[in-house]
Amino acid sequence: MQVSGSTALVTGGGRRIGRAIVLALAQAGASVAVHYNRSEQDAAETVEVAKSFGVQAKAFGADLADADQTTKLIDDVDSAIGRVNILVNNASAFSKTTLAETSLEEWESFMAINFTAPFLLAQAMHRALPEGEAGKVINLNDWRTARANRFTYGVSKAALSGLTRSLAVAMAPNVQVNELALGAILPPADSLDEPGQRVAKAAPAGRMGTLNEVSAAVISLIENDFITGETLHIDGGRHIR
Repeated sequence: MQVSGSTALVTGGGRRIGRAIVLALAQAGASVAVHYNRSEQDAAETVEVAKSFGVQAKAFGADLADADQTTKLIDDVDSAIGRVNILVNNASAFSKTTLAETSLEEWESFMAINFTAPFLLAQAMHRALPEGEAGKVINLNDWRTARANRFTYGVSKAALSGLTRSLAVAMAPNVQVNELALGAILPPADSLDEPGQRVAKAAPAGRMGTLNEVSAAVISLIENDFITGETLHIDGGRHIR
């Protein structure tokens, strides 16, 4: 599958890793839909940069905790810039909460955003694709999901891994579904600390990853039609140490 001429939806595409993926796709020739929830200005700025590569780009607001808004997102993109055949589930809820601190409200919100929304978007994309048309779904995950101090986040991301494999079977043979398990690429959005040497040295690579290394992996998975149901670790080898 070629990136050029495709239409890609990137959730949480206005900031951080999502923005890097959007711009890599645009530079490769894809029309890009930049989803946002609260970061409207960031999404608008990302759209303007994406357009500079000569492709269509548009921002779409939706609360992924709302199932109706989530499902409608695919139809909105299809109508505005073209049928979605690349879906990158990047948006994520993230907080430091232990098992004892987890409320039902937080549990339901995290599961809705990190697990249910990727399911609904993949389902809607699959329904809209004509029979036999190629597509790609890439879920962004974490190299380590079992974390005592990020309990709800970890459980929802572990569920996403299972969803990735199930979607790979359900959407075969024309749509490939994979996930990227990221290590230390950027400091957490809820952290004020700069990434330190302790984080870098924990991985065999001995350093933080880069945004370019993530976006290059996304492009590679789109262009490879024989990889599906896989977890590609972009963590400098952290998962093997």
